[in-house]
Amino acid sequence: MENYSYIEIYKDKNILVVQKNHGVHVIPDRNNSVTPLIDILRGDYGNVFVTHRLDAGTGGLMIFALNKYAHRHISMQFEKSAVIKYYLAVTKNKISDQTLMLPIAKSNHGKYSINFKSGKKAVTSFHTLSSNNKGALILANPKTGRTHQIRVHLKALKAPLYQDFLYNEKTDDKRLTLQCYFMKFLNPENDKAVSFKSNITNFMLNYINLLELSEKSVYQYNYETE
Repeated sequence: MENYSYIEIYKDKNILVVQKNHGVHVIPDRNNSVTPLIDILRGDYGNVFVTHRLDAGTGGLMIFALNKYAHRHISMQFEKSAVIKYYLAVTKNKISDQTLMLPIAKSNHGKYSINFKSGKKAVTSFHTLSSNNKGALILANPKTGRTHQIRVHLKALKAPLYQDFLYNEKTDDKRLTLQCYFMKFLNPENDKAVSFKSNITNFMLNYINLLELSEKSVYQYNYETE
């Protein structure tokens, strides 16, 4: 397992952008059994505020605020689904390019499911970057921010994440083949759009290579189209 908790991508007086490793909790877990990323960042940078969440098993980009003004500014963008996000997902099966609108509700045992009666609106666009008969490398662009949204929508398409202990085969390894690769949002400093890409994590690369998928396809996509 890669031994870093995070890698700094960008920092100014208002925001801190980092790449979180797979398996790292952002906030304390129920049992307080691990040191969460927010505690590590506060030890390194002082005042740091959480503006959004990322599942512990998911790697990739996260935006943190360094003051209360930036915290409100960035948090509001996430609440209004104004932050553009692209995730890399290694899945078991291929899917066609599509935008999926299926409502999601809490189920049981920490899981979520499609529920047309009590579910909240959830919209995700999917684009296949690379695929073969072993699996696929898919780009997921969530338009809403429901818990487990990408994971549940891929499960509904019969193409669950290649490694997902909740929505695919059970495993003791709680890391997910899912990474937040690209983000675009307004910098609180001047309200101008800024965008960042992460590095493809070694964990994701291992599966991309194992399934003989194209790493190059990740770099060829134009993420600035929206």
